[in-house]
Amino acid sequence: MRFLNPKGALRSALSIVLFSIISVLVETHVARAEDDHESTSPDAWYVMTVISARSGFRVSHYWSHGVRLRAHTMLGVNPITTIVSGNRYWVYDVLLGEGIEIKRSELTIKQDADRGRPFGNDFERMVQSGGERVGTESVSGIPAEVWRLTNAAGRRTIWVTTGSAPIPLRVENFNRESGESATLSYSNWASSFDISESFFVPSPAISLRKFEYEEFVSESLNGKVRSDLVLFPELLHGVRPPN
Repeated sequence: MRFLNPKGALRSALSIVLFSIISVLVETHVARAEDDHESTSPDAWYVMTVISARSGFRVSHYWSHGVRLRAHTMLGVNPITTIVSGNRYWVYDVLLGEGIEIKRSELTIKQDADRGRPFGNDFERMVQSGGERVGTESVSGIPAEVWRLTNAAGRRTIWVTTGSAPIPLRVENFNRESGESATLSYSNWASSFDISESFFVPSPAISLRKFEYEEFVSESLNGKVRSDLVLFPELLHGVRPPN
């Protein structure tokens, strides 16, 4: 297993980080099929993130194997689990024991072939949007390149590791209209570790309401289902090219 472990923990978020660990522990009862196998693969990734803004903090843990994703995110006191695997997108509240299962769009399934790691792709998106390298700095002792994109909406700055395969360490966003800033901090990057197939299967204890893709879109537009819990919309809907 390979680790990248910057020391940039946010002290004021420590209590939230500790609470977020509960969501990991709560789900250790995930059912494991007898024929499940573990694989050590360079396609296996993990990272923890903390978003800091005026409204507060949000802590998330991410695991992936190829394009499959499992994420635990704290929304207030509610640990929200997201799982994306194959043609299914699951999201559920661990405290309430309920959630939804959605068939993913045909567009996003087609895009899986080129998606790579399903999180931590801030740098690639910035380069595609025309961002430029503006210097080098150290982030918690780790040498980093600084990239920036400025437009009418605001300013976005990214610190990424140096080398042929940069990964993000910190992202700062400034919204010109509101005058507010938010910071996304990445820590404890790890890759190439053992991960079971069953980790990307929802707990059987969760009550799931099932939707076809078009049905979910219609119900969410009518306010009959919570679309705000879809924290990774590009993995459900796909990314449409700009007009």
